[in-house]
Amino acid sequence: MDQLAHLLNNKKNLELKFAILKLMREWFWTQGFTEIESPTIVELPGQEPYLSPMGVKIHNEEGEEFFGYLHTSPEYTMKKMLAAGFDKIFYLGKCFRDYESFGGTHNPEFTMCEWYRTQVDYFKIMEDTESLINYILDKLKNNFQFPISNFQSNPNDKIIKFNKITMKDLWKKYVSVDLDEYLTKGKMFELCKNFDYDPGESEEYEDLFYRIFLNEIEPKLIKPTIVYNYPAQMAALSKLAKADPRYAERFEIYINGLELANAFSELTDSGEQLKRLQEEKTLKEKLGKDVYDVDLEFIEALKNMPESAGIALGVDRLVMLFGGLQNIDNVITLPMSKLFN
Repeated sequence: MDQLAHLLNNKKNLELKFAILKLMREWFWTQGFTEIESPTIVELPGQEPYLSPMGVKIHNEEGEEFFGYLHTSPEYTMKKMLAAGFDKIFYLGKCFRDYESFGGTHNPEFTMCEWYRTQVDYFKIMEDTESLINYILDKLKNNFQFPISNFQSNPNDKIIKFNKITMKDLWKKYVSVDLDEYLTKGKMFELCKNFDYDPGESEEYEDLFYRIFLNEIEPKLIKPTIVYNYPAQMAALSKLAKADPRYAERFEIYINGLELANAFSELTDSGEQLKRLQEEKTLKEKLGKDVYDVDLEFIEALKNMPESAGIALGVDRLVMLFGGLQNIDNVITLPMSKLFN
Protein backbone atom coordinates (compact mmCIF):
# COMPACT_ATOMS: atom_id res chain seq x y z
CA MET A 1 0.00 0.00 0.00
CA ASP A 2 2.95 2.34 0.54
CA GLN A 3 3.71 2.32 -3.19
CA LEU A 4 0.09 2.97 -4.15
CA ALA A 5 -0.11 5.81 -1.63
CA HIS A 6 3.03 7.31 -3.14
CA LEU A 7 1.51 7.19 -6.63
CA LEU A 8 -1.76 8.71 -5.47
CA ASN A 9 -0.03 11.50 -3.55
CA ASN A 10 2.27 12.38 -6.46
CA LYS A 11 -0.09 11.97 -9.41
CA LYS A 12 -0.01 15.69 -10.26
CA ASN A 13 3.79 15.82 -9.97
CA LEU A 14 4.14 12.82 -12.27
CA GLU A 15 1.76 14.38 -14.78
CA LEU A 16 3.99 17.45 -14.75
CA LYS A 17 7.05 15.29 -15.32
CA PHE A 18 5.52 13.42 -18.23
CA ALA A 19 4.46 16.72 -19.82
CA ILE A 20 8.02 18.03 -19.47
CA LEU A 21 9.46 14.86 -21.04
CA LYS A 22 7.12 15.33 -24.02
CA LEU A 23 8.07 18.99 -24.40
CA MET A 24 11.78 18.22 -24.19
CA ARG A 25 11.49 15.83 -27.10
CA GLU A 26 9.46 18.39 -29.03
CA TRP A 27 12.17 21.02 -28.54
CA PHE A 28 14.92 18.69 -29.76
CA TRP A 29 12.89 17.72 -32.81
CA THR A 30 12.31 21.40 -33.71
CA GLN A 31 16.09 21.90 -33.51
CA GLY A 32 16.84 19.00 -35.85
CA PHE A 33 18.30 16.63 -33.25
CA THR A 34 18.13 12.85 -33.53
CA GLU A 35 17.08 10.89 -30.46
CA ILE A 36 19.49 8.00 -29.97
CA GLU A 37 19.55 4.78 -28.00
CA SER A 38 22.44 3.94 -25.73
CA PRO A 39 23.10 0.53 -24.17
CA THR A 40 22.09 0.60 -20.54
CA ILE A 41 24.60 -2.18 -19.81
CA VAL A 42 28.22 -1.46 -20.77
CA GLU A 43 31.39 -3.49 -20.40
CA LEU A 44 33.41 -0.69 -18.82
CA PRO A 45 32.14 2.30 -16.82
CA GLY A 46 33.66 5.77 -16.75
CA GLN A 47 36.54 6.67 -14.48
CA GLU A 48 34.89 9.44 -12.45
CA PRO A 49 36.43 9.06 -8.98
CA TYR A 50 33.31 10.09 -7.10
CA LEU A 51 30.74 7.98 -8.96
CA SER A 52 30.04 4.32 -8.23
CA PRO A 53 28.61 2.17 -11.04
CA MET A 54 26.27 -0.76 -10.45
CA GLY A 55 27.60 -4.13 -11.57
CA VAL A 56 25.41 -6.70 -13.33
CA LYS A 57 25.92 -10.33 -14.40
CA ILE A 58 24.81 -11.42 -17.87
CA HIS A 59 24.68 -14.95 -19.29
CA ASN A 60 24.44 -16.04 -22.91
CA GLU A 61 22.46 -19.01 -24.17
CA GLU A 62 25.32 -21.37 -23.33
CA GLY A 63 25.51 -20.20 -19.74
CA GLU A 64 28.73 -18.22 -20.15
CA GLU A 65 28.89 -15.46 -17.58
CA PHE A 66 29.84 -11.87 -18.36
CA PHE A 67 30.12 -8.94 -16.00
CA GLY A 68 29.08 -5.43 -16.99
CA TYR A 69 27.75 -2.22 -15.49
CA LEU A 70 24.62 -0.12 -15.71
CA HIS A 71 25.78 3.10 -17.29
CA THR A 72 26.23 6.14 -15.08
CA SER A 73 25.85 8.25 -18.22
CA PRO A 74 25.51 7.58 -21.98
CA GLU A 75 28.44 9.94 -22.61
CA TYR A 76 31.01 7.46 -23.92
CA THR A 77 28.48 5.83 -26.25
CA MET A 78 27.33 9.18 -27.59
CA LYS A 79 30.89 10.31 -28.28
CA LYS A 80 31.53 7.08 -30.16
CA MET A 81 28.46 7.96 -32.23
CA LEU A 82 29.86 11.43 -32.94
CA ALA A 83 33.05 9.76 -34.15
CA ALA A 84 30.91 7.57 -36.43
CA GLY A 85 29.33 10.59 -38.13
CA PHE A 86 26.29 11.59 -36.05
CA ASP A 87 26.23 15.33 -35.47
CA LYS A 88 23.22 16.55 -33.40
CA ILE A 89 22.06 13.86 -30.98
CA PHE A 90 20.20 13.60 -27.70
CA TYR A 91 19.46 10.90 -25.14
CA LEU A 92 16.51 11.04 -22.76
CA GLY A 93 16.40 8.08 -20.40
CA LYS A 94 17.62 6.34 -17.28
CA CYS A 95 21.06 6.36 -15.68
CA PHE A 96 22.26 4.54 -12.57
CA ARG A 97 24.69 5.35 -9.78
CA ASP A 98 25.32 3.30 -6.66
CA TYR A 99 25.82 4.65 -3.12
CA GLU A 100 23.46 7.59 -3.74
CA SER A 101 20.98 8.73 -1.11
CA PHE A 102 17.41 7.46 -1.23
CA GLY A 103 15.68 10.81 -1.58
CA GLY A 104 16.60 14.44 -1.16
CA THR A 105 18.18 15.44 -4.47
CA HIS A 106 19.41 11.95 -5.43
CA ASN A 107 18.06 8.53 -6.35
CA PRO A 108 20.25 5.64 -7.60
CA GLU A 109 18.06 5.41 -10.72
CA PHE A 110 17.29 8.75 -12.33
CA THR A 111 16.37 10.39 -15.63
CA MET A 112 19.08 12.16 -17.60
CA CYS A 113 19.00 14.23 -20.76
CA GLU A 114 22.29 14.48 -22.64
CA TRP A 115 22.86 16.17 -25.95
CA TYR A 116 25.83 16.88 -28.19
CA ARG A 117 26.53 19.12 -31.17
CA THR A 118 29.51 18.96 -33.47
CA GLN A 119 31.48 22.02 -34.66
CA VAL A 120 30.44 24.15 -31.67
CA ASP A 121 31.79 24.99 -28.23
CA TYR A 122 30.16 25.25 -24.80
CA PHE A 123 28.68 28.68 -25.47
CA LYS A 124 26.30 27.14 -28.00
CA ILE A 125 25.22 24.58 -25.39
CA MET A 126 24.49 27.45 -23.00
CA GLU A 127 22.15 28.90 -25.65
CA ASP A 128 20.51 25.49 -26.11
CA THR A 129 19.81 25.13 -22.41
CA GLU A 130 18.27 28.59 -22.09
CA SER A 131 16.11 27.94 -25.15
CA LEU A 132 14.99 24.50 -23.93
CA ILE A 133 13.96 25.69 -20.46
CA ASN A 134 12.14 28.71 -21.86
CA TYR A 135 10.32 26.48 -24.36
CA ILE A 136 9.08 24.28 -21.52
CA LEU A 137 8.06 27.31 -19.46
CA ASP A 138 6.12 28.84 -22.35
CA LYS A 139 4.25 25.63 -23.14
CA LEU A 140 3.39 24.84 -19.52
CA LYS A 141 2.36 28.23 -18.20
CA ASN A 142 -1.32 27.88 -19.09
CA ASN A 143 -1.73 24.30 -17.86
CA PHE A 144 0.31 24.01 -14.66
CA GLN A 145 0.71 26.20 -11.61
CA PHE A 146 4.33 26.40 -10.52
CA PRO A 147 6.55 28.87 -8.63
CA ILE A 148 7.76 31.09 -11.46
CA SER A 149 9.97 32.96 -8.96
CA ASN A 150 12.32 29.95 -9.06
CA PHE A 151 13.23 30.94 -12.60
CA GLN A 152 12.76 34.65 -13.21
CA SER A 153 14.91 37.43 -11.79
CA ASN A 154 12.10 39.86 -12.56
CA PRO A 155 8.47 38.73 -12.31
CA ASN A 156 7.64 40.92 -15.32
CA ASP A 157 10.09 39.09 -17.57
CA LYS A 158 8.52 37.10 -20.38
CA ILE A 159 11.44 34.67 -20.48
CA ILE A 160 13.94 33.21 -18.04
CA LYS A 161 17.20 35.14 -18.15
CA PHE A 162 20.35 33.37 -17.00
CA ASN A 163 23.17 35.18 -15.27
CA LYS A 164 26.50 34.02 -16.75
CA ILE A 165 29.56 34.29 -14.51
CA THR A 166 33.01 32.71 -14.47
CA MET A 167 33.99 30.56 -11.53
CA LYS A 168 36.79 33.02 -10.82
CA ASP A 169 34.37 35.96 -10.60
CA LEU A 170 31.99 33.88 -8.49
CA TRP A 171 34.70 33.24 -5.88
CA LYS A 172 35.62 36.91 -5.92
CA LYS A 173 31.97 37.84 -5.32
CA TYR A 174 31.12 35.38 -2.53
CA VAL A 175 34.46 34.37 -0.98
CA SER A 176 36.46 37.57 -1.66
CA VAL A 177 39.51 35.74 -3.01
CA ASP A 178 41.28 35.55 -6.36
CA LEU A 179 40.81 31.93 -7.45
CA ASP A 180 43.98 32.20 -9.57
CA GLU A 181 45.89 32.05 -6.30
CA TYR A 182 44.10 28.88 -5.12
CA LEU A 183 44.58 26.45 -8.00
CA THR A 184 46.85 24.07 -6.10
CA LYS A 185 45.95 21.59 -3.40
CA GLY A 186 48.24 23.26 -0.87
CA LYS A 187 46.75 26.72 -1.30
CA MET A 188 43.17 25.43 -1.27
CA PHE A 189 43.96 23.46 1.88
CA GLU A 190 45.13 26.67 3.57
CA LEU A 191 41.97 28.47 2.47
CA CYS A 192 39.77 25.71 3.92
CA LYS A 193 41.61 26.03 7.22
CA ASN A 194 41.05 29.80 7.16
CA PHE A 195 37.33 29.08 6.83
CA ASP A 196 37.52 26.63 9.78
CA TYR A 197 36.48 23.62 7.69
CA ASP A 198 39.12 21.38 9.29
CA PRO A 199 40.26 19.69 6.04
CA GLY A 200 42.12 16.38 6.06
CA GLU A 201 45.69 16.14 4.80
CA SER A 202 44.70 13.39 2.35
CA GLU A 203 41.86 15.31 0.71
CA GLU A 204 42.18 15.99 -3.00
CA TYR A 205 41.90 19.42 -4.60
CA GLU A 206 38.29 18.82 -5.71
CA ASP A 207 37.23 17.82 -2.17
CA LEU A 208 38.79 20.97 -0.77
CA PHE A 209 37.28 23.13 -3.51
CA TYR A 210 33.79 21.85 -2.82
CA ARG A 211 34.12 22.30 0.94
CA ILE A 212 34.06 26.02 0.24
CA PHE A 213 31.88 26.06 -2.88
CA LEU A 214 29.05 23.96 -1.44
CA ASN A 215 28.92 25.97 1.78
CA GLU A 216 29.81 29.51 0.79
CA ILE A 217 28.60 29.79 -2.82
CA GLU A 218 26.09 27.19 -4.04
CA PRO A 219 23.26 28.07 -1.60
CA LYS A 220 23.40 31.66 -2.88
CA LEU A 221 22.84 30.72 -6.54
CA ILE A 222 19.08 31.20 -6.36
CA LYS A 223 18.27 32.90 -9.66
CA PRO A 224 19.16 31.01 -12.87
CA THR A 225 22.95 31.07 -13.13
CA ILE A 226 25.47 29.59 -15.56
CA VAL A 227 28.87 29.18 -13.90
CA TYR A 228 31.66 28.60 -16.40
CA ASN A 229 35.42 28.01 -16.62
CA TYR A 230 36.18 25.54 -13.83
CA PRO A 231 39.73 24.82 -12.59
CA ALA A 232 41.39 22.52 -15.13
CA GLN A 233 41.93 19.68 -12.66
CA MET A 234 38.14 19.42 -12.23
CA ALA A 235 37.24 18.73 -15.86
CA ALA A 236 38.79 15.47 -17.06
CA LEU A 237 36.65 15.31 -20.21
CA SER A 238 36.84 19.00 -21.14
CA LYS A 239 39.03 21.16 -23.31
CA LEU A 240 41.22 23.69 -21.59
CA ALA A 241 40.25 27.32 -22.05
CA LYS A 242 42.22 28.97 -24.84
CA ALA A 243 42.61 32.24 -22.97
CA ASP A 244 43.82 30.61 -19.75
CA PRO A 245 44.66 26.87 -19.71
CA ARG A 246 44.56 26.86 -15.91
CA TYR A 247 40.79 26.67 -16.44
CA ALA A 248 38.61 24.36 -18.51
CA GLU A 249 35.67 25.03 -20.83
CA ARG A 250 33.16 23.55 -18.44
CA PHE A 251 29.94 25.06 -17.12
CA GLU A 252 27.21 24.12 -14.68
CA ILE A 253 23.71 25.50 -14.26
CA TYR A 254 22.23 26.41 -10.89
CA ILE A 255 18.66 27.42 -10.06
CA ASN A 256 17.33 27.89 -6.52
CA GLY A 257 20.66 26.64 -5.11
CA LEU A 258 20.35 23.34 -7.00
CA GLU A 259 22.84 22.05 -9.56
CA LEU A 260 20.90 21.20 -12.71
CA ALA A 261 23.39 20.45 -15.49
CA ASN A 262 27.07 19.94 -16.31
CA ALA A 263 28.58 20.72 -19.73
CA PHE A 264 31.87 20.83 -21.64
CA SER A 265 33.59 21.80 -24.80
CA GLU A 266 34.63 18.19 -25.35
CA LEU A 267 38.24 17.06 -25.26
CA THR A 268 39.10 15.34 -28.56
CA ASP A 269 42.83 14.75 -28.01
CA SER A 270 42.93 10.97 -27.50
CA GLY A 271 46.40 10.95 -25.93
CA GLU A 272 45.54 13.66 -23.43
CA GLN A 273 42.24 11.97 -22.65
CA LEU A 274 43.94 8.63 -21.95
CA LYS A 275 46.38 10.39 -19.62
CA ARG A 276 43.58 12.07 -17.67
CA LEU A 277 41.53 8.90 -17.33
CA GLN A 278 44.56 6.98 -16.09
CA GLU A 279 45.10 9.70 -13.50
CA GLU A 280 41.47 9.34 -12.40
CA LYS A 281 41.90 5.58 -12.22
CA THR A 282 44.88 6.09 -9.91
CA LEU A 283 42.83 8.45 -7.76
CA LYS A 284 40.00 5.91 -7.49
CA GLU A 285 42.50 3.34 -6.24
CA LYS A 286 43.88 5.85 -3.74
CA LEU A 287 40.35 6.54 -2.48
CA GLY A 288 39.79 2.82 -1.94
CA LYS A 289 37.13 2.54 -4.65
CA ASP A 290 36.69 -0.20 -7.22
CA VAL A 291 39.03 0.24 -10.17
CA TYR A 292 38.17 -0.50 -13.82
CA ASP A 293 40.11 -0.61 -17.05
CA VAL A 294 39.98 2.44 -19.30
CA ASP A 295 37.60 2.01 -22.24
CA LEU A 296 40.14 1.95 -25.07
CA GLU A 297 37.34 1.84 -27.66
CA PHE A 298 36.38 5.30 -26.38
CA ILE A 299 39.97 6.52 -26.62
CA GLU A 300 40.23 5.18 -30.20
CA ALA A 301 36.95 6.87 -31.15
CA LEU A 302 38.28 10.27 -30.07
CA LYS A 303 40.77 10.12 -32.95
CA ASN A 304 37.80 10.51 -35.31
CA MET A 305 35.56 12.70 -33.18
CA PRO A 306 35.02 16.24 -34.53
CA GLU A 307 35.06 19.39 -32.43
CA SER A 308 32.01 19.03 -30.18
CA ALA A 309 30.26 20.23 -27.06
CA GLY A 310 27.71 18.50 -24.87
CA ILE A 311 25.76 18.58 -21.65
CA ALA A 312 24.10 16.31 -19.09
CA LEU A 313 20.91 17.71 -17.53
CA GLY A 314 19.13 16.15 -14.56
CA VAL A 315 15.50 15.87 -15.65
CA ASP A 316 14.13 14.93 -12.21
CA ARG A 317 15.72 18.03 -10.70
CA LEU A 318 14.29 20.19 -13.47
CA VAL A 319 10.82 18.84 -12.66
CA MET A 320 11.43 19.53 -8.96
CA LEU A 321 12.13 23.17 -9.81
CA PHE A 322 9.04 23.51 -11.98
CA GLY A 323 6.94 21.87 -9.29
CA GLY A 324 8.43 23.77 -6.35
CA LEU A 325 9.36 20.43 -4.76
CA GLN A 326 12.14 19.68 -2.29
CA ASN A 327 12.44 15.89 -2.62
CA ILE A 328 13.28 13.99 -5.80
CA ASP A 329 11.06 11.13 -4.60
CA ASN A 330 8.04 13.29 -5.48
CA VAL A 331 8.89 13.23 -9.21
CA ILE A 332 9.90 9.56 -9.57
CA THR A 333 7.22 6.97 -10.24
CA LEU A 334 8.56 4.51 -7.64
CA PRO A 335 11.76 5.77 -6.00
CA MET A 336 14.21 3.54 -4.15
CA SER A 337 12.74 4.65 -0.82
CA LYS A 338 9.45 3.01 -1.84
CA LEU A 339 10.93 -0.05 -3.54
CA PHE A 340 13.20 -0.93 -0.60
CA ASN A 341 11.73 0.12 2.71
